[in-house]
Amino acid sequence: MRAVLSELAALPYENLSKIVAYHRSGRAETAQDISSRWLDDPARDPARAGVGGTCFSLTHWLKTRLENLGYSTAYLMADKRIAPNIHCGLLFEHEGRSYLLDPGYLIFEPLLLPAAGHSLTTWVSPNEIRLQDVSNEGVWRLFTGPRAGSSDPSGMAPLKHRFDFRKQPVDAAEFERHWEASHHWEMMRYPVLNRVHNGVQYYLQKSSLLIRSPDGGEMKKLTQAEVREAACGLFGLPPELVDEALRLLS
Repeated sequence: MRAVLSELAALPYENLSKIVAYHRSGRAETAQDISSRWLDDPARDPARAGVGGTCFSLTHWLKTRLENLGYSTAYLMADKRIAPNIHCGLLFEHEGRSYLLDPGYLIFEPLLLPAAGHSLTTWVSPNEIRLQDVSNEGVWRLFTGPRAGSSDPSGMAPLKHRFDFRKQPVDAAEFERHWEASHHWEMMRYPVLNRVHNGVQYYLQKSSLLIRSPDGGEMKKLTQAEVREAACGLFGLPPELVDEALRLLS
């Protein structure tokens, strides 16, 4: 399993390949697309091509790979305040215990799911992560943030409430409905890229680049040329893909 998680961690969270694929095909990406492109054809594996995905495709990729290794897994949907089904993650069982993996939020360490109102706090560089069991709402609440005392240019307080993962898993059909709907979200109208490399997080949204290390972070405003350079250099996306996506978005 560790080898699979390391392979996935090398891929960026990115929406540019999704924007291009949607424009070329006129339809949303499906699980079958992911299976044929990422799993069945090694020559087109994104780990080699530098292409990643959004939370849905990364979670589906991980689910398929773990099930091939014999793990029991299930899709979890997550809400963000008043926005339902805005995120997803993976529940999996191992030796009688339940864990969460959240590749869309760059959490590639299995998080033990707490119960009975308890919470679990851990460190996955460069962020501190807390999972809280909220039994009366039927969710696991995810908090992340910079280490207490570090400087953070985003202005976010440590351990900000991110998502509520509903405890009841969804089946593949429901998961794909939410996946399809995600192609029409506002965030598909501008670049969103995220990755962690050697414990440092790089997060690009529109033309703002946040670089966060365990000691703090800095925010940079990029020109269009610098956005392209970052997408290719920091996130490893193919230049031709980046050029096409930025042209479509412009």
